[in-house]
Amino acid sequence: MRWIIVPVACMLLAGCAPYSSYPPVEETSGLSHPTFEPVPTIIVAAIEWGRSREQGETAEAPLSFVLPRDSSDKTYEKIEKRIKGSERASSDRDGIAIRSVRIRGFDASVDVSVPRDRGEPILYTIDLKSKPFQKWEVVAHRRWRFHETDIAAVEYSLPTDTSVQAEQRDEGE
Repeated sequence: MRWIIVPVACMLLAGCAPYSSYPPVEETSGLSHPTFEPVPTIIVAAIEWGRSREQGETAEAPLSFVLPRDSSDKTYEKIEKRIKGSERASSDRDGIAIRSVRIRGFDASVDVSVPRDRGEPILYTIDLKSKPFQKWEVVAHRRWRFHETDIAAVEYSLPTDTSVQAEQRDEGE
């Protein structure tokens, strides 16, 4: 009996480690969603890291952000609750843009675009790490040597009616 406890404990810890990407790279199962932990926690850590990297209006103004395409209202609300005074970015004001989130167990990578007072936004890829019962923290970052306008446009969208999104996907096929 006592020899069974160790393998069962290992399976429980390994079974709780998520494996996901947002926006989804391909159709994924219903077991993962951007509102499920640890995704909101990782997004908050990335947004706060992005804000701490900059000075001027980005660091001083009320925090605004954009999440990856197809993010739901519920996802935006979770982030807004965790970062007091934050809001969704509007068309007249740039915000920190989360381009994608990749989670592999207790490792995560986030592509984040941080606006600057002068010039174009800078794209970073940040690596986060966690251990069971510990907070996610940034352990490394890469600043890309090109600007947002130099790469293919990535579609950002604020949450809209899901029937409209389904029609747009069908048109492309």
